[in-house]
Amino acid sequence: MNLEEQVMRKVSRRLTPLLMILYFVAYVDRINLGFAGLTMNKDLGLTPQVFGLGAAFFFVGYLSLQIPGNLLIHKMGARRLTALMAFTWGLFAVGMAFVWDAHSFYAARFFLGAAESAFAPGMIFYISLWFPKKYRGRVLTHFILANPLAGVIGLPLSALLMKLHGVANLTGWQWVFVGEGLPAILLAFVTLRVLTDRPSDATWLNATEKQWLVSAMEHDVAERKSKGPARGHAKLHASLLALCYFGIIMGLYGFGLWLPQIVKSFGVSTFETGFISAVPYIAAAVFMLYWGRRLDRAGNAGWHTAMACLIGCMGLVATAFAPPGVIAVLMLSIAAMGLFSALSTFWTTPTNLFAGSAAAACIGFVASMGHIGGFTGPYLMGVMLATTHSHAMGLCGLASALGLAGVVMWYYRDKASSRKRELTPTTASHRH
Repeated sequence: MNLEEQVMRKVSRRLTPLLMILYFVAYVDRINLGFAGLTMNKDLGLTPQVFGLGAAFFFVGYLSLQIPGNLLIHKMGARRLTALMAFTWGLFAVGMAFVWDAHSFYAARFFLGAAESAFAPGMIFYISLWFPKKYRGRVLTHFILANPLAGVIGLPLSALLMKLHGVANLTGWQWVFVGEGLPAILLAFVTLRVLTDRPSDATWLNATEKQWLVSAMEHDVAERKSKGPARGHAKLHASLLALCYFGIIMGLYGFGLWLPQIVKSFGVSTFETGFISAVPYIAAAVFMLYWGRRLDRAGNAGWHTAMACLIGCMGLVATAFAPPGVIAVLMLSIAAMGLFSALSTFWTTPTNLFAGSAAAACIGFVASMGHIGGFTGPYLMGVMLATTHSHAMGLCGLASALGLAGVVMWYYRDKASSRKRELTPTTASHRH
């Protein structure tokens, strides 16, 4: 094993598992509302439109602190700020169990979003500080793999927590929020112990390993600065990437927060809904790994993101018109495969375009503007359901936004790489 492999293995083993676990818990705390709502809505008298708006209010809070939070991570370091965020969002996630009407529901979702606001973009920036370009796509895929895994494990877990109905005078949906919110509070203390702000601070690397990593990342930053967009074009690129991310996030959260409701409409029990809803996430997790490895081999992140958007778009449209049952679950699985693969490959493009404080600002801007889609998607689904008494029109709306994202990402495809793949696919597959 050479020095590079030795260092990157140490870094990966130290950081990647914790980053994945943190994102897993964060995503569970975002989407468990979809399952809790199966009984919470009736208990609190929430209409589909109110539920959709409350789900969307998470992103009002999320947008409020995202850019300043991401810049703080760049200036102060990730260790303490991430621990503070995990502790705070854990408190608000547990607090969701004690909402009593529409207004308290809106407020709790707002504060949960504000507490999580800088976490995901901050961790994407953090990954760009520790992993050179040729490792970054794979690490980002593993990091974002936590999202579908949250559905695979979190939805059945929610179904089991529902069985605690009546214990300690709490309803089943209250136990969902309490049981899935507490881990974030515990992880805050693990984060303080395990995370390290920058490679130069890594006491768990020896002097030779640390020197190699610092040098490699300095070279990586210099390369991104030299090849990145000119200042006059940087805003254009950031705006286009934000538009693309808007479409992906609109589809992702419109899909994720309403998935249990869609499955429940097939006529299955609440308990069965938890396990059936996990099936699309299983498909997404497997396909994400394949898609990420394909990107590592062939390169061309823009092409991979655009194609994933197309797959997700087709899956959403097909779901809208599929008969309830096995075929609908299959179409939901195709939609999930495209949505999550688009998310995992998307971030390779901005992290390769920008470096340093420009990267922190760009990632924060793209994430915050893109997450307006996180408000739009769930709310659109609620409005369409209340208006048409069907999920079909809402799903078609999500598909339209995802299709637009695919068109934008097609602009970022590597044309030279595409020609090579067409002419010599075997050679191109070994590019990396």
